Amino acid sequence: MSPSHKKIPVWCLAAALCVAGGASALWPAVGGAGAPTSSAREKSLLRQLERLNQVPAAELNDRADPGFSIIRTIYDQDGPEFLTLRRILSQQPQIRASLNPSAKAVVAGIISQRWDTFMISGNLWLGALQSPNLELRSKARRKLVIFIQPAHIPELINLLPQPGPNVPAYEILQEVTGQTLDPSIKSWRAWWARTHGRVDLVGHLLNDTRRQIAQRPISPLDADRLWYAPGHLSDTRAKPDERPAAEQALVNSWNDWVHQDVKRYVNDWSAAKPVIDRVTHQPDLRVNKLLEALCADPGYGDYTSVVLAWRQSLASLPVLQAAYERMPTVGRALARGALGDKTALKDLLRLIEKNPEPLSTALMDDETRSYAEFLHTVGSLPAEQAFELLSHHAFGLASASTRSEKKKALKKAEAWLHENESSLSLDKRRGYYVNAAP
Repeated sequence: MSPSHKKIPVWCLAAALCVAGGASALWPAVGGAGAPTSSAREKSLLRQLERLNQVPAAELNDRADPGFSIIRTIYDQDGPEFLTLRRILSQQPQIRASLNPSAKAVVAGIISQRWDTFMISGNLWLGALQSPNLELRSKARRKLVIFIQPAHIPELINLLPQPGPNVPAYEILQEVTGQTLDPSIKSWRAWWARTHGRVDLVGHLLNDTRRQIAQRPISPLDADRLWYAPGHLSDTRAKPDERPAAEQALVNSWNDWVHQDVKRYVNDWSAAKPVIDRVTHQPDLRVNKLLEALCADPGYGDYTSVVLAWRQSLASLPVLQAAYERMPTVGRALARGALGDKTALKDLLRLIEKNPEPLSTALMDDETRSYAEFLHTVGSLPAEQAFELLSHHAFGLASASTRSEKKKALKKAEAWLHENESSLSLDKRRGYYVNAAP
């Protein structure tokens, strides 16, 4: 999981760093001659990039120090949009070029979460394919397919004779083109010359994605049963030995169901999600059409709806509205709200009202919690969390541990929406509603 600027405190790092080790001479000295005129944030981010580049490429790791601490600092200073970092990488190509392959992998992992970084992210992942760090090189192999561009094909062909990146380069070439040529540079160059570089990579990936999705149907999850406490528990935060026997039996039965049905659902999605994610970053309207076709699907619909919102596909809003009418789920409502449909806020309150029990969060063991975290990534979450995300307010809906607490929180949320609805407008950059009234 990526570091969160909301969960990780600001870490203080040394202010002055020297360019050393494998850093390129193209790197401008921070604060010295040739340094760009920039904000304090930009100068600080340049220092973090220098630090990443100074770690030996074979030793750099995005989950262990010093790499992880540097990533934390970048999140604290520029997350979650990374506007300054993206500006540095796009407007100062010498900075991007001077990063070693492992540093490129780490930086790509940060910015490629954003929808609008397709070109830069793809070029960074291409460079990361030459990392001597096997873990980062494997990650680059998976990610480059997602950000593949026609200009990458000749570069991948050139890597075929190079030990290390030659294997993933060959695998990527086969996956994104559908060609099964032998792994020689001569064969692939001849094929590329015959095509004159006019190869529909996205079209091939879309067709393959449709084929694989058809083979991987996902049965709908009883989301209400997962997200809400079973029965009428007096307090979801009570310790197991403090609960009446009947309540504890309900909790035990609920856990047994989670560890069977929900686990199976998570496993199905773990296999299906990478298939869809190969195309979701591609800035091609055909991707939107594929996602729209799946919005009404009982298994895939929540995720594809949320992805369309993330892709800022306003033209898809009527499709999302129709899908919600046929199957009113939280994921579809959240996607509509994230595209500016304020009526989604009322719909979420109705879904909350329909489930008077508090959330089951306090009842979850570590395994169930891991399932819940994964399900959030495929568009499944409780209406309470979705409403508080869109409204950017904490009414106590998600934290309530009794029916009474939740009822009070719901009244607060309804009163807030009634008072502010007419003046709410969507902050598109941040993805939540703000009060536009003076």
